[in-house]
Amino acid sequence: MTFSAGVVAYGIFDSNVSAATGGGFVALAAAAMMGLAKMRVWAVDTSAERRQLEEALQAARDERIRYVALGVAQQEEHRRCVRDLEAERAGHQRQLAAAKAALEEQFEADREDLIVNATNAAVALAKTGFFDRPIETSEAKILRLPGQQQPVREGAAAHPADEATQPVREREVRHP
Repeated sequence: MTFSAGVVAYGIFDSNVSAATGGGFVALAAAAMMGLAKMRVWAVDTSAERRQLEEALQAARDERIRYVALGVAQQEEHRRCVRDLEAERAGHQRQLAAAKAALEEQFEADREDLIVNATNAAVALAKTGFFDRPIETSEAKILRLPGQQQPVREGAAAHPADEATQPVREREVRHP
């Protein structure tokens, strides 16, 4: 730009129109070139956008790292909870086994007393003659619901063996 200004000044000082005009065109061309360079920088320079993109990518990386770290922490917490539950379950199983063993031991101790008491009661009943008495049985009674007929035992009279098994009060007495 200074060169073209010198050419224009020389053309004016020397009264050379072609030098002054040529210097002006060179100045105009230099100004246009500088304007185009500025426009190119303005249109093509993406350094600010690249900085913003890099910052956004870094923030995304940081967020991803934090997310992965939280996932790992959650998995570790889950493993810890499972270990605690397994330990608690094992403790409860030990307590249950101990309680079961104590109950079995108590049962075995009480079993001897129960056997002795049952034997004493059986001997006492035998001495009183409780087992010598005949056992009285009676036939079950069937309740009739409204609208039902009395159930009939088919073939009861045809079998004389049934008479021996019926109770005395219901058996017919036959006279010869």
